[in-house]
Amino acid sequence: MSSRPNILLITTDQHRYDAVGFMGSREVQTPHLDALAAAGVVFERTYVTNPVCMASRATWLTGQFPDTHGVRRNGIPAPDVPWGLGRTLHREGWRTGLFGKTHFQPLRRDFDPGYEYPNWHDGDDYYGFTTRAITHDLKDYVPTGQRADPARAYKVDDYLAWIEANHPELSALARREGLAHDGVPIAPELWTSQIPPELHQSTWIADRTIEFMDAQDGDPFFAWCSFVDPHHPFNAPQAYRDRYDADSFDPPIWADDELSRRSRYHHTRYNKGKDVWAQHWREYRAHYYAMISLIDDQVGRMLAYLQQSGKADNTLVIFTADHGEMLGDHGVNRKGFFHYEPLIRVPWVLRLPGMLPAGLRQPGIVQSVDLPATLVDLAGVAVPTEFQGISLASWCRGERTDSPRPYALVTNGTPGPDHDPDPELRTLVTDRWKLNYYTGDHHVELDDLQTNPQETAPLDIAHHSVLVQDLMGKLIDATGAAIGQGHHTGRW
Repeated sequence: MSSRPNILLITTDQHRYDAVGFMGSREVQTPHLDALAAAGVVFERTYVTNPVCMASRATWLTGQFPDTHGVRRNGIPAPDVPWGLGRTLHREGWRTGLFGKTHFQPLRRDFDPGYEYPNWHDGDDYYGFTTRAITHDLKDYVPTGQRADPARAYKVDDYLAWIEANHPELSALARREGLAHDGVPIAPELWTSQIPPELHQSTWIADRTIEFMDAQDGDPFFAWCSFVDPHHPFNAPQAYRDRYDADSFDPPIWADDELSRRSRYHHTRYNKGKDVWAQHWREYRAHYYAMISLIDDQVGRMLAYLQQSGKADNTLVIFTADHGEMLGDHGVNRKGFFHYEPLIRVPWVLRLPGMLPAGLRQPGIVQSVDLPATLVDLAGVAVPTEFQGISLASWCRGERTDSPRPYALVTNGTPGPDHDPDPELRTLVTDRWKLNYYTGDHHVELDDLQTNPQETAPLDIAHHSVLVQDLMGKLIDATGAAIGQGHHTGRW
């Protein structure tokens, strides 16, 4: 193996940690990702730093916690810093390519009416990536079925441009994410995509990634394949939806009295969506899994290319996600101000033949902020001093088995449309305990992940005052370590 490996970073959007076979799911079909995990290293308790797209992606780019890089919610442009992941590897000689979803910049003008989305075709690079083909999760559909206001929408999408140039008959369908103009969703954000799988956005992203890898000869490459799915809407192509028997699924996690000690934000979301999810949870889950299976097939294509081209033995392959999805658990969907495990935990696999052992599983706590440091370290590059994450290279090689982190810090500062002032949630997760602190409300929640891993029975904090005090102290310490300069607001 060369001392300068190629790198293929594969990411998904809104992909909960347990929605892969290698993390124990008996429902979702992910044979290619399972094979990747069996040949590599799995970090079983990977927590994101913030469970919304832009904040989490800025952490990947900068190697920093949201309190430092400044993207504490959606709607804040990610800083393009000299030590960024793409810029670091490009400077060190890697040929860099970025394909699929970025969401490094706001996608709509909800927060700033004068905002203009940058054209990533301009200039020699975009965040250090010299080759790029970028698309988004927001197209031209809004839940009412009406067209989005063009004044609020972004104007550049390479997948839509490709469809328009090569398959113009599908242009309107692509802009509505597979929903025909006269189509009626099964439920809000739930329908079957009429776009053929071979022309689907996920396939297009894999195609562009393979083309880039195939064009590289000589210098090592860094290809970031960033899938949009399984982000809502829940709209798999029919062929993939047909793979699943929705009647075989276990019901969402729920206990009748579990909201009694939860925040007002949770109650609001539950009351808004309980009827829809009670009626349609099987179909939502089937489409979510089907979207993942489509991605899994594309992962299989990329891994097959690496094998057939002779590049597999010298390519570090990483798979992870930016955050999870509630999927009806605890009476809510998507994401929000409730840091349950399905929302803040994601899958993480690394494979590098000859350097990383096959089948190794590390059970200790790690965070998504550790990904950039680990990636560049395994590539043989000095970890930038600005990175706040730690390199997990020793754990990847099996040289250490202790927990890399004593606890995880997860923050969420996204505005709540139903509450004023805007909420903020800060969470500390240890090997056993989870403490949620809603700073504006001074509301505290405590869960015992050992005795109640499904988080259906939060503890009465009045009976655990000493433990709460200790965990609050650790939360303050973790926050202090993560805080940098600057304070920003924004969304989307």
